[in-house]
Amino acid sequence: MTTLTRYILRRWAVPLLGALLFYGLLLMAQETVGISREIFTEGAPLRWLPPLLATSLPEILGMVLPMAAVLAGLMGTQQLLEGSELTAAQGLGAGARTWFRPWAVLAAFLVVLGSLNSHGVMPAMAGLQNAIRAHMADEARTRFLRPGAPPWYPPKSPDTSIWVDSLGEVHLMDSSPSGVRHIVAKGMSYAIQQGPDGASSVELRLQDLQGVLVQPGSEGIVHIKQEQQILRFALPSVAKLIPPTPLRNRPTLEVWRLHSKDARIELAHRFTLPLAAAALLLLGIALGFGHPRFYRGGAVLKSMAVIIVYYLLLKLFENNYQSGKIQTIVPLYVLPFAFMGLGGWLLRGRLQPHRPSRLLWLLRHWILRPAYRHSKPFWDRQRAFWGAQIQRFRHHRSARSGVFLRWAVYGWWRNWLAAMGSLLLLDFLIEYANLAGDLAEHHVHMGAFITYWLWKLPPFLAVVLPIAFLLGGLLTLSEAAIRLEWVALKSGGISLVQWLWKAKWAWAPVLAFSFLLQAWVAPIADAKSDNLYRKMLERPAPSVGVKPWLYLGQTGVLWHLAGGERWGFPLKAPGEAPILLHWNLGEPFTEALPWDAAHFVQGPDADRLFPDRALRDAPSPDQAGTLDLMAWQRWAPDPERAHLLWFRLMGWLAGPVLLFGLLSFAFPAPRTGRGAALGFGLVGGLVFLGLQTLFGGAAKAGELPPLWGVLAPFLLMAGFGFLRLPKLRT
Repeated sequence: MTTLTRYILRRWAVPLLGALLFYGLLLMAQETVGISREIFTEGAPLRWLPPLLATSLPEILGMVLPMAAVLAGLMGTQQLLEGSELTAAQGLGAGARTWFRPWAVLAAFLVVLGSLNSHGVMPAMAGLQNAIRAHMADEARTRFLRPGAPPWYPPKSPDTSIWVDSLGEVHLMDSSPSGVRHIVAKGMSYAIQQGPDGASSVELRLQDLQGVLVQPGSEGIVHIKQEQQILRFALPSVAKLIPPTPLRNRPTLEVWRLHSKDARIELAHRFTLPLAAAALLLLGIALGFGHPRFYRGGAVLKSMAVIIVYYLLLKLFENNYQSGKIQTIVPLYVLPFAFMGLGGWLLRGRLQPHRPSRLLWLLRHWILRPAYRHSKPFWDRQRAFWGAQIQRFRHHRSARSGVFLRWAVYGWWRNWLAAMGSLLLLDFLIEYANLAGDLAEHHVHMGAFITYWLWKLPPFLAVVLPIAFLLGGLLTLSEAAIRLEWVALKSGGISLVQWLWKAKWAWAPVLAFSFLLQAWVAPIADAKSDNLYRKMLERPAPSVGVKPWLYLGQTGVLWHLAGGERWGFPLKAPGEAPILLHWNLGEPFTEALPWDAAHFVQGPDADRLFPDRALRDAPSPDQAGTLDLMAWQRWAPDPERAHLLWFRLMGWLAGPVLLFGLLSFAFPAPRTGRGAALGFGLVGGLVFLGLQTLFGGAAKAGELPPLWGVLAPFLLMAGFGFLRLPKLRT
């Protein structure tokens, strides 16, 4: 191995280690959030988190290797360009073989490492993880559905509730468009079962049960009396970039002997992911080549784009094979070789001298230039008119406010609007892609969908506004640093604090808008968007907020909230109270169904069952105003509603806290570019959202006080900002 080969390998290996740490921590954060949510749902202690996370490391490594390879190739090659080593090597006669030889060495190492992990370590750790989950389920039985505990709401069945009274009688309550059911069982046995893919489910066996089923459409009332009934509820699993197959814990030879679709997909994952690391390394090296005088920024964003494209194609081929649209598994094996061929072709093209395209020259000479000559007078007039208008407006503003204030405010607004527009466009495309099939089936016009999307924006903006605030601030600061405008400001005696304070007329209205949006506008828009969804697609909107249940301890009734109507389930022994209550919003009286009765009778007054106006006016807590939500929490304390209330009151602080936490990355070197700042901003925003999900899930499960579920991510991000404050180079 020559000295040049060893030197190039070292320049690629150091970014590879950093990229493994970078993407590995990102996926570990996602895995931590998912496992903690699963633990909170099952009611198990949080001490099971470390062993479950440790046994997930081989699977994380298998997915991280391709990600780290493309980022290492990009960053290592860009560093060679920046230091002029590549130019010097080419001057000494280094050609394509000089770069393919170290790539082959590093690619062979990645393939061997990935293959050992995929075929040896990962199946063994998957089996160990299933055993750990079984032990966790056994321990969770002492805390799960115990007598006298609060009602349990299955996560994947939000319209179902189960409660065990102090005597051991089990109340099963569910409400759906097909019917409302209330069953009381004398006894119950249950088990938490593990599937072959690690997914958990709860199996309930109810004995000696009686109850009623009400079908709202036909107004039929069916009384139920059975000896036994078996119910199964799926528990949430951890969301993964590549969901595991049921054969993940089987050895490769055993999977090879099987001939099912799951076996073929599992084998494809084990063989192609190590090859994908080698292919994406070559593609990253090719993308890193460029002119040494150009900026070397954007490695993180380019690598993320390559990774997203690869995994999207992987999921596309896998889903088509599972659904039968593709009859062969070959596309999954061809995919890494296609990316490898693309990388080799692109690298050879980058190493050759630049040759202009004859076709582009003809197009520009015979079509574009004549068109430009004929339209030039019109564009000159438009440019002169609008230039005069802008100059007149700028002169008016500068006479009143000053050049520095105008520059600070306009720069922040421009970058914030660019970030906000990108996020809104992405949300529009995702929302339309999710509903395109349903819209075509129900013949919904585009105007109706746009109206629905606009009303659905406020709840989305409540989550995305802090990310837009962060990206807008980072882009503004990094832009001034690259253009050397910040150097000129410092020379004039202006500090960073003075600059940020001057821009308060830009960021202060955004913060005020964020608070008003979360505390006032979002609940109203949420109810409106649900109504539009129901009108467009003729089905209820999917529930993404707090659980649709209200338990009023003073009355002993558990209410299911279903839009404009509510179904009440008295938690009493048979005969002590009606088996069902029904109430429509705005009516003065409720309807009651006595035990063994064939029709409803007039029930108690609505004011008696719902003692506060806020409980009677708002259809659900997530659609209630902030003041009304306080009343809901006062009459029916609930960890989820308490967390929602604190998030509405304090969520507007997320943007400034995020910007402070990542302020040390906002001033790149002039030759670095804004890509690094933007990449760190995106990663920091994703990590912050993960922290919010983690601590929010703990607060909603009652493991943390609701206030700390909101404050903990803020304090962690602020603490990170204080730790990085000495590294702030302004």
